[in-house]
Amino acid sequence: MGNSFGLTRRQFLQLCVASPLLVSAVTACGRTKAFSLGVYQHPGHEAFYLSEHFNLLPTDVMLRTSQSSEAVVSAMLSGELDAATLALDEVLTCLAAGIPLQVVLVLARSCGANVLLSKPELHTPAQLKGKVIALESRPATELLLEHYLHKTGLDRQEVEVAYLPQLKQMMAWQESQIDAAINTPPVSHYIERAGAVRLFDSSQCPPLMFQVLAVRTDRIDWLNNIPARLLNSYYLGLQQLRLFSGDSIRRTALWRNLTLTETQNYFASVQYPSPMQNMTLLSGSDVLPNAMRKLSTFMPAAAVSAVDFTHVLNATALRQLVLSL
Repeated sequence: MGNSFGLTRRQFLQLCVASPLLVSAVTACGRTKAFSLGVYQHPGHEAFYLSEHFNLLPTDVMLRTSQSSEAVVSAMLSGELDAATLALDEVLTCLAAGIPLQVVLVLARSCGANVLLSKPELHTPAQLKGKVIALESRPATELLLEHYLHKTGLDRQEVEVAYLPQLKQMMAWQESQIDAAINTPPVSHYIERAGAVRLFDSSQCPPLMFQVLAVRTDRIDWLNNIPARLLNSYYLGLQQLRLFSGDSIRRTALWRNLTLTETQNYFASVQYPSPMQNMTLLSGSDVLPNAMRKLSTFMPAAAVSAVDFTHVLNATALRQLVLSL
C-alpha cells in the first residue's frame, strides 16, 4: 500500500517513527570502538555516509546514524556520543544543557536546504492567514519563519504555529492536519511529492544556517589526532562525492529513497566550505559567532548567557590536518 509521498507503507512507517541511533558499536574482535560519532540524514552530512561506505573513516570511530536529528541531539545530551554532525542551533542547545562542545569544522552552509512549503492553493502570504504552519521547536526554524513573515508583512499572530518534528510533519501532512511546514531534505522532497510548493527558503536569508562537526572537549585528546582524522575522512567522502558524482548521486538516491533529480537538488541545497574557507570561519571571521548570537535570541536568555561564542570554535584539528597533508 502506498501513500502520497511515493513511499511504500513500510518505508513511510519507518520514517514517521522517530528512529533511534543504531547502537551496534562492536568490532569483529568483539571490542567496542573507542569514539562514537552521531550523524543524521542531511545533505551537509552525507560525506560521512560515503566515508563509512568506502571504509574511509578512522578504524577506531563508530558512525551511529539516525533518520532523526532529534535522536542525535538526544544522544549527545545523554552522553552517548563523543561527537556529532549538528546544525549550529543544535550546538547551542547542547551548550545550554551543559555539554562541553566545540565546533571543529563547518560541514556546509544552507543555501536552500531550510524551506517553507505549503499546500499548492496557498501561494500568496494573504492566503496563509489563519493557516497552520508546522515547524520544529528550534531557533533555525523560528528564524526562517521570522524572515518570511518580515518579508511578506505578515504578523506572527496571523498564522497558527504547530511544533512538530520533521518526521511527524509527514504524518500530519498526510492527514491534512497542517497547511504549511518548515523542514529540510530529504523530508522536504517527500512532502513536495505530495503536491506541496515552495514559498520561501534559506537562500533568501542572511548566511546564518550552518551544519558543523562538534566534539565533546571532555572526551578529546588532541594528541591522538582523532578529530583531525575525522576531518580527513569527511573531506575524502566529499572528494568521493565530487569526483564520482554520478555514482554518489545514485547511491544517495537509493539510501534516501529519492529520485536522481531530487538527489541533485538535495546536494545543491548546501554549499561546502573548503579547508581554507573553514580556517577563516573558525579563526578569522565573525560569521559563526554572529550567527550563534542571532540564533540564541530564539532561546531563553538564561540558557545561553554563559556561552562565549568565540570559544565555541576550535581550529586545532583543521591545523593538524593541513600540516599533515
